[in-house]
Amino acid sequence: MTKLTQTGFSALLSKEDPSVKAVLFYGQDEGLIEECRQKLTASVVPDSKDPFRIVDLTQAQAKDDIAVLYDEANAVSLMGGRRVIRFRNVDNNFTPVMKEFLSDYKGDSLIILTGGNLTTKGSLPQLFEKASNAKVMACYPDEGGALKQFVYQTLQENGFDATPEALNFISDNLGADRLLSRSELSKLMAYMGRETAISIEDAMACIGDASALSTDQMIYAMADGDQTVLHETLDRLYAEGELPITLLRSACNHFKRLHVVVSKVQNGTDVDTAMRSLFPPVHFKRTADFKRQIRLWNTNKISRALELLVEAERECKRAGRPQDLICARVFLQIAAQAKR
Repeated sequence: MTKLTQTGFSALLSKEDPSVKAVLFYGQDEGLIEECRQKLTASVVPDSKDPFRIVDLTQAQAKDDIAVLYDEANAVSLMGGRRVIRFRNVDNNFTPVMKEFLSDYKGDSLIILTGGNLTTKGSLPQLFEKASNAKVMACYPDEGGALKQFVYQTLQENGFDATPEALNFISDNLGADRLLSRSELSKLMAYMGRETAISIEDAMACIGDASALSTDQMIYAMADGDQTVLHETLDRLYAEGELPITLLRSACNHFKRLHVVVSKVQNGTDVDTAMRSLFPPVHFKRTADFKRQIRLWNTNKISRALELLVEAERECKRAGRPQDLICARVFLQIAAQAKR
């Protein structure tokens, strides 16, 4: 078996294994996948911008001509050292290419593949599990005890200590994306300065602040049909490093909540009672906005918006697709439907 756990991955980072020719990261946590990709690359090539030792290819390039992969994998860096060949957003259609490659490749390069749309039973993860010269790691969202442990370890490694109340608050208010969680913790540590003891007040003052507000503003602008504010907030979120798939899922959650309330209202429940059925409840500052959207949207329009969001996420996970543009396009489509 060649499945990697977090412990096994840490061991791979600390001691390079030349017998490992390829590593696949897949799963639902896009942030953790990207973090693992970056860490493994850095363990082989410390300079992330080294054009001689790091090469990014697409699945389509290698599928059209497997010689492209062999040429890059067999090339020798002018400056010496092991090379890294990377593929993003691979899917099970890439299995035949990697099966042939892993069966006879004897070179020194390391192939790193990521595929958020893959599942454990897919042919590509199965191939990597069975291959003696490859590793595979499933990346699932941190939650519950695992999320709290991640928060605790990250703070400890950087010399910080949080009270139990602060630790619980931080864990409860971080999302299911590893990179975004790490970004929030970095913001908290910068906020603390030289003070290393994190209180509940410190955590509440910092965690989930600007990013959550910007995302909320963007989603409400979209559902209101306000394309000007939508453009402004989406540009800001991209500049802050927000992942398109994370934004798509946040928008999907909003429209699911809206669907629950609109369905109840259409069946005769009064608006206030229908809104009280939501958990967590709508923030009091957004009550008027949410009520306005109940009037703008019916269940058919909401169902169509949800279909567009789900399809956009699927498209984002296909190899070589421009995720920022896909996300922006579907948000504008939905905003245009708001007042029709």
